[in-house]
Amino acid sequence: MIIRRSSTTDLDAIQQLHQSAFGEAEGEAVAQLALALVADPSKVLSLVAVAANKVIGHVLFSPIQIVNYDSVSGYILAPLAVAPTAQRQGVGMKLIRFGLELLANQSVDIVMVLGDPNYYGRCGFHTEHKLAPPYSLPYPEAWQAIALQEHALQEVSGLVKCVPVLMAPEYW
Repeated sequence: MIIRRSSTTDLDAIQQLHQSAFGEAEGEAVAQLALALVADPSKVLSLVAVAANKVIGHVLFSPIQIVNYDSVSGYILAPLAVAPTAQRQGVGMKLIRFGLELLANQSVDIVMVLGDPNYYGRCGFHTEHKLAPPYSLPYPEAWQAIALQEHALQEVSGLVKCVPVLMAPEYW
């Protein structure tokens, strides 16, 4: 398996991947979100995992803004998808860690995620921060952060704003 930045030739595979990974109920909406984020003109980081010339995983990191903290750079991880046949084999973790390393090397301070604490906690995400999500959450313990630069979360507090497509309430 190799992990690389996605390209325009991957768009159909990314759409199909998200549809199959999230199933009928959510698949189409998540696939459309992924495609909209890839097309966003901001500095989105889109990575794919490829095995046997097939896209088996995809993750997106898009920039965030912390209100009143313009000097702090951050991203949000969303969405992440792994092909059903490749799940539980570490593909998602490898995609996340690869993306975090790339962002850390670009001097990004923090990354946020809304997801299962048991899963994302294995990559170092935690709830010990003072950053508020754009909307009230039914599961606040799912709103997690990781500092990519030492002490990046210690003095920061406030409201997180995402790229416009991720600010839609239905994603929260």
